[in-house]
Amino acid sequence: MLTIYICNILKKFNMKSIKLFFTAAVMFVSLNIIAQTANPVQPVLNAYIELKDALVKTDGSLSAQKSKTLLGAIETVKMADLNADVHDVWMKVLNELKEDAEHISETKEVSHQRDHFMSLSKNMYAVLKKAKLEVPVYYQFCPMANKGKGANWLSMENKVKNPYYGNQMLTCGKVVETLQ
Repeated sequence: MLTIYICNILKKFNMKSIKLFFTAAVMFVSLNIIAQTANPVQPVLNAYIELKDALVKTDGSLSAQKSKTLLGAIETVKMADLNADVHDVWMKVLNELKEDAEHISETKEVSHQRDHFMSLSKNMYAVLKKAKLEVPVYYQFCPMANKGKGANWLSMENKVKNPYYGNQMLTCGKVVETLQ
């Protein structure tokens, strides 16, 4: 009965309309699937990378501005969208992520910003290690940073651009891990 009803309705439409309808339906379903599988921490990573790039330029004002963007991205992460592994890590580091982003945003002193960037990077690494990333992220290390103790950061490119020394030692460091 239902089949006859649907066939009668379809007779009223031409083939072009039917194709258009099914194309729209497939696109709608595809977009919903993509939205459900997208990494909910991707906006946080994007904002972190912008902050890292500002520190590479040794621009305290820009770093403070980008850190405010990062703080906003952190605030918008919905816990319900995180898978269990990411959720566990996120809950452990969330307050430190916020605190570091706030400190960086409240000063234009690049050395102080870089001190907090070390902790921020450590916690971002912990989150991203558990997340399903859309593209490779490179975990990089400079042995000279942190008074010779070394410090890490994340980058979207494998070419080293050091946020701890900027132009002083732009290429000091190496990729120690690729997250995917």
